[in-house]
Amino acid sequence: MKTSTRSENQIIPLFVFLFFLASWLQGISQNTGISPTGSVPNASAGLDIDFTTKGFLVPRVALTGTANPAPLLSHNAGMLVYNTVTAGDVAPGLYRNDGTKWLPAIQKPGTAAGDLQYWDGSTWVLLPAGQPGQKLQLTSAGVPAWSNNGLATVTTLGASLITASTASSGGNITSDGGVAVTVRGVCWNTSPGPTTANSKTIDGSGSGSFTSNLTGLVTATTYYVRAYATNATGTSYGNEVSFVTQ
Repeated sequence: MKTSTRSENQIIPLFVFLFFLASWLQGISQNTGISPTGSVPNASAGLDIDFTTKGFLVPRVALTGTANPAPLLSHNAGMLVYNTVTAGDVAPGLYRNDGTKWLPAIQKPGTAAGDLQYWDGSTWVLLPAGQPGQKLQLTSAGVPAWSNNGLATVTTLGASLITASTASSGGNITSDGGVAVTVRGVCWNTSPGPTTANSKTIDGSGSGSFTSNLTGLVTATTYYVRAYATNATGTSYGNEVSFVTQ
């Protein structure tokens, strides 16, 4: 009788310990948090890492290419690594695995306003911004590309030789947009944003620098001037300058 009682006394505490251990393991498997402050983990997160002065450092490996899982043994969907080398078609950066190949986890950002990205069937491709006046169309391969000629690129020269009724300005056409400039000059008005619908000069054609003479101005008046260039695509304008007549 004493031996039987001693065995029961040993079994009951062990059962209680195992019960609480199983309950604790079940709890952390559902919701786990790592926090220096002991904050409660987010209920929707399997793992909630709560640091305000530290980052999350993913494994750093040397990939050999997007098609090769090496140095891992195989492709595994959801795998995340930081590639440390330039090799094949990979460069240093964060990569994710879709189960068949490595893909950049963060796409390369554009370098200019208007840059675009499109999906070519396997990865994201950067399409640099087109020229003003160009159209974005799909090629026979089903990917976007810029078509048609663009507008000319022109800058406005500052005003000089200012009198009570005249002034001198001009422009510089650094690119014709792929098609010859047929008309160029400057336009002006007493309000900002002048166009060729306002007063203007016609100073030949083609690219390069040109000088314009503004006449018929009113004394002690502020004028706004922009150079313009017209080709088969349309009319483009340079930066705006202003001056006050004597």
